[in-house]
Amino acid sequence: MNRRDLILGSALSLAAGAVAHAQEDEAPRPGGEPAGGVLIPGDRGDEMVIMFTTSTNLNDFMPPGLTCVDPHRAFIKGQRKKGGGEGSGRPGLQIGLTTIATTPKFGPRHRNILMWQSSPAGIASTLVGVKRWGDSEMTHIFEQDRKLVAQGSPVPFYLDVQQHGHSLMSFAGVLDGKKRIESPPYNGMYIGGEPGADLLSLTFDNTSTGRQLHGTGTLSFGSIPVETAPANPSKNWPATLLKDIKVEGCVYEELTFTRTYGSEFETVRKALPYRS
Repeated sequence: MNRRDLILGSALSLAAGAVAHAQEDEAPRPGGEPAGGVLIPGDRGDEMVIMFTTSTNLNDFMPPGLTCVDPHRAFIKGQRKKGGGEGSGRPGLQIGLTTIATTPKFGPRHRNILMWQSSPAGIASTLVGVKRWGDSEMTHIFEQDRKLVAQGSPVPFYLDVQQHGHSLMSFAGVLDGKKRIESPPYNGMYIGGEPGADLLSLTFDNTSTGRQLHGTGTLSFGSIPVETAPANPSKNWPATLLKDIKVEGCVYEELTFTRTYGSEFETVRKALPYRS
């Protein structure tokens, strides 16, 4: 079972579509379908969540207006969307370094502080302040693997990101069916907030997870020579700034969510000016 499967599908893009939609005049209607929006039902894919703690204060990576719920707890999200063929524009594999952030108005939501995309098309959409390209692999889980776990035989699982021969992130673990963590709630996200960009709240209409396989493993981060910036809510800082990584557990699951393109963004605060 030392199989490491290459990427076959396309990814679940958490924030597909342009941020420009967030600037539309028509606002969401609480409790109903947003005005001017297009409801996209049944987005689904496979997701690997790796929960970990770090001695690093993750508030250093937050833009003004956001605060971490737990500044020493984060997780990796490896997401691969089902469906979408060649030329669909959907990224092949999306891996996010994520924490739960909050604001008084919108409450706890996901905040990606760094994302690796295996397809340049994924970088060209939104969240460009935290997106980077990375040659990524995530093990495919098949029905036979689920049967093995159910019978008490652990299945190896790998998640890797490389760039120009440098390892940026590596997870080696097993899915053994032993529950150690809960998958974090996924009601929405905070995006933007970098200098010159509005800080926005993104709402999902509905999210569900299923067919969970639990496990554990080891996680490490690397860097490339050009990643030298200090912690900030933008580009060019190395993931190696996160110290004393301790994995709490992982869960592989099927993820389905619905969002309404065009009116699902709300402004947390307007853009701050660039600093010279």
